[in-house]
Amino acid sequence: MLLHTATEEIGHIEMLATAVALNLDQAPLTLQETAAAANPVVNAVMGGERPRHVVEGMLQQHLLSSGLAAMPVNSDGIPFDCSHVYASGNVAGDMFANVTAEATGRTLAVRLYNAAKDPGMKDMRSFLIARDTMHQQQWLAAIEELGGMKALPIPNSFDQSLERQEFSYVYMGTNVNGEPPPEGRFNTGPSMDGKAQFSTIQSTPLGEVPVLGPAREGSGAQAEQIGKV
Repeated sequence: MLLHTATEEIGHIEMLATAVALNLDQAPLTLQETAAAANPVVNAVMGGERPRHVVEGMLQQHLLSSGLAAMPVNSDGIPFDCSHVYASGNVAGDMFANVTAEATGRTLAVRLYNAAKDPGMKDMRSFLIARDTMHQQQWLAAIEELGGMKALPIPNSFDQSLERQEFSYVYMGTNVNGEPPPEGRFNTGPSMDGKAQFSTIQSTPLGEVPVLGPAREGSGAQAEQIGKV
């Protein structure tokens, strides 16, 4: 499942990079300013009222780096690499991360769909949005196959008797005046794994005030920090 979906996602990168290149083919360098002036959302994303050379510089980067050809980069010009791949070694945790990634990706795709005017671009976006729908469903199905909420907490291989269980299912309020936080599903009723009941306490210091040693010689700290004065 992972290999098939990963291969599909690489294909999506190729589709998006090619679509950008096709849209920029024969486009004048002033087109970006025209698009920004016509669409307030695009204008805001591209920098609003920033100096003209800064706005143009966003397109100039693509021009200078690739001659407006297809580039496998995100909207900020950062190349796609493994820095955004979550592989913790815990399959259930990674499935939850996949759901999050698909949800944020689908949100971005919907925004781009709404901003697009070209029918071909909207059609491609519609396809990609549909694939994000399926991918959310398949990751959730995998989580269900792994035990769903009953498999929590992740990792479930750790003996919970070894954790400070008085803090395992308690919501900590952090208001300075001690005012209790609002009640919600997050702090009332049974826990999501069905193992306990949620409760609420006011967060208080659990240890002593830390006393750090002096700064080291040669660290570049002040003499007072090192203890020479």
